[in-house]
Amino acid sequence: MKPFIHLLALLIITSFSLKAEEAFETRFTQQLTTFIKSLDQEQREQCLLPANDKRRWKMQYTGGKRAGLQIGKLTPEQKVEFEKTIKLVLSEEGWEMATKVAQQDGEVGLNKYYIACFGDPAKDKQFAFRLAEHHLTIVNLILREGNTKEFGPILLGSNPPELWKKDEEALMQLWKDANDPKLLIKGRGAISSRPMPQGDGQAYASLNPKAQKQLEAAWQERLRIFTPPVQATLTRLLKENGGFEAAKVAFYNQAPEQRCINGGKWDFNCQINKLLWDYEGSRGHIHMSLWVKQ
Repeated sequence: MKPFIHLLALLIITSFSLKAEEAFETRFTQQLTTFIKSLDQEQREQCLLPANDKRRWKMQYTGGKRAGLQIGKLTPEQKVEFEKTIKLVLSEEGWEMATKVAQQDGEVGLNKYYIACFGDPAKDKQFAFRLAEHHLTIVNLILREGNTKEFGPILLGSNPPELWKKDEEALMQLWKDANDPKLLIKGRGAISSRPMPQGDGQAYASLNPKAQKQLEAAWQERLRIFTPPVQATLTRLLKENGGFEAAKVAFYNQAPEQRCINGGKWDFNCQINKLLWDYEGSRGHIHMSLWVKQ
């Protein structure tokens, strides 16, 4: 393909992608507004929080009270509107996994989880909608003017560590394909939800072609819980942070040769400038995060 034609094709694809994101943002804003309008005054006061509330970025895996409105306090009709909203962000598999994570705490399931909207979608320039409690935090950020520049945090977990098998297997395959002991930082773990320490990690360029391809495949596994428009946003943010060529990758504690549920005690961290994607199993249960913060 000639350079000009290639550039034109890229611009067309980018323009199409951005228009798709804008269409998603409009649809999501409308649905979230519908959900909020279904709440009574007391519920609305609990759910609607300031857009700049620092609790939006709070990362907490342990169970307990969160800012917002508890799902169990919604009427059946309100729950329908809530599910319509969150299913614009989570794919069918993502919704199923979220439900399984919640059910690990008992029959109450998602009813103990909290929903909050940081900013009012009906009038604010930016807002973030969050579902949060034990081992599950999903935040979707919408910027009305301009592109989304930050996203998340997405916190996922499992205790017992029986969920997220696909993610574990993809990362174990990455280790096997790389066949490079320099990727492992022995005896140091528990790195989930924190930026990669300075000096850690091997550059993407140092991986062999097979491992590079598997790293990208593992990333796609992580994205599978989201709907296509959200995946498109995360893909764009990845590119804006330099793409995989800017990635640094490390495994921690032990070699990733078995799943956490089978005794594997290893962690993984991939830092791509301001984008972080990780996995932690070194403490005997699973924590994972994904976020882009400006």
